Amino acid sequence: MGERAATREADGMMEARTDEQRATPQADRDGSSRVRTCVGCGERVEVPRSGAAPSVLVRLVLGPSGEVAVDAAGGGFGRGAHVHPRPSCVEKAAQKGLSRAAKGKVSLLWDEGPEEAGEEAPSGTAASGKLVPLDAGSLSRVIVRALDRRVQGLIVAAARSRKIAVGADAVTGADVRGEAEMIVVATDAAAGSELSAVRRAVSDGRAVAWGTKKVLATLCSAAASSKRAEGLAVVAIKDDRIAAALREAVQAASALAAPPLSGAAAGRKRHDARRPGGTGQESTSRSKPEDAGGGIDDDGARSDRDRRADG
Repeated sequence: MGERAATREADGMMEARTDEQRATPQADRDGSSRVRTCVGCGERVEVPRSGAAPSVLVRLVLGPSGEVAVDAAGGGFGRGAHVHPRPSCVEKAAQKGLSRAAKGKVSLLWDEGPEEAGEEAPSGTAASGKLVPLDAGSLSRVIVRALDRRVQGLIVAAARSRKIAVGADAVTGADVRGEAEMIVVATDAAAGSELSAVRRAVSDGRAVAWGTKKVLATLCSAAASSKRAEGLAVVAIKDDRIAAALREAVQAASALAAPPLSGAAAGRKRHDARRPGGTGQESTSRSKPEDAGGGIDDDGARSDRDRRADG
């Protein structure tokens, strides 16, 4: 009798465990990701647990006094909420979604600083911030800035771990060897955007235009023998997880920074995003070199402008 009771108890525990597994998303069971809900549109999305992995949601941290901050890296402490980096979702989140998630009024937003996308904070200065009124516009701007700081941190991480190729020659070599997971081209680098390695990366969806030559040189100085005073036009990220997170952050910031389009203008924008020099997403003036002239000669030889792309 005791053996039968033990068997029935084991069977009951197994059935209970099976029911629990059915009710728990696979992402939560295997520990690789968690399911989160966008406070704007209500869609449930799997969010990777790893901070270096990309996510289609931006994490926000709710404070105890009706304030909210942006946690672009996804690892900050505090009660979290998530939102798609889309103008419509951000607008709904600012209007009602965040207050609904917090079960109370959310009216203030922590703004880290005034620097624009792709710009570096002044050397030796600590990040400053202040509380500003929460609305769709302010939330979009703060998310874009936070994503931009996220990109900076990822590039620095790649440089410090020696998972980066710096300059046109190194990027070309990394691309030939199949090591270039993502190529970043400075928005003010005309020659860099015309490198054959960059053109291949664009067609493969492995290229983004971000920052300036000066900013890239500063961020990558950990991987270079000396800081390049003239700037750096192009770098390649050789770590697949860092590359994926960087692409996600750049594309999310571009989606929020770009003005909404409709009709024929939207169609033209999507077509332009697939052209060499685009990022595979809707591009903006801040994320695309203004001039893509020069570069590779017709016979395949590197021109003087290509050689200058190293700087």
